[in-house]
Amino acid sequence: MRSNDRHQLLVAEIVEVFQQEGFIILAAAGVSGYSAPKRLPNDGYGDQEPKAPDVYCFDEKNNQHVIGIAKEEEAEFESEHSLTQYNVFLDQFDRTTGVQAKLFVIVPSSKIAQFNTLITHYIHRDYWRSIVLVSSKSLVE
Repeated sequence: MRSNDRHQLLVAEIVEVFQQEGFIILAAAGVSGYSAPKRLPNDGYGDQEPKAPDVYCFDEKNNQHVIGIAKEEEAEFESEHSLTQYNVFLDQFDRTTGVQAKLFVIVPSSKIAQFNTLITHYIHRDYWRSIVLVSSKSLVE
C-alpha cells in the first residue's frame, strides 16, 4: 500500500473515532463530505509557517477544539515538519475560553511504543495531558 493510501486510511479511521466520541467534525482532509482543514497559526515554531491538521473538530461536552493528525511511518514521527506540527497544534487555544485544543495522533498499532518515546523526548511534559494517542485498528503491521 502506498504511503498516501496509508495516510488516508488513518485519516478516515480517526474521523470514525471522533464520530464515536460525538465530536462535531468541522473539516477532514480527503474525506468525502468534508472540506479540508484550514492552516492554523504558527507562533514561531520550526519553519514559522502555519500548519493544517488532517481533521479539525469540536468537542461540545468539554467545550474544546480537537485536532487530529495521522502519522504512518516511524521516520515521519521525528521529522522537522512533524515536530513543528506538534508544537503548532498544541499551541492552539480557544480565543474566548482560553481552553487548549486536544491533539489526537493516530499511528499504526505496531508503532505505539516508538511514538510514546518521541512524545516524552521532544514534547514538554506540560503538554502531555493534551495529547491522545490512538492505536490504529486498520494499519496493523
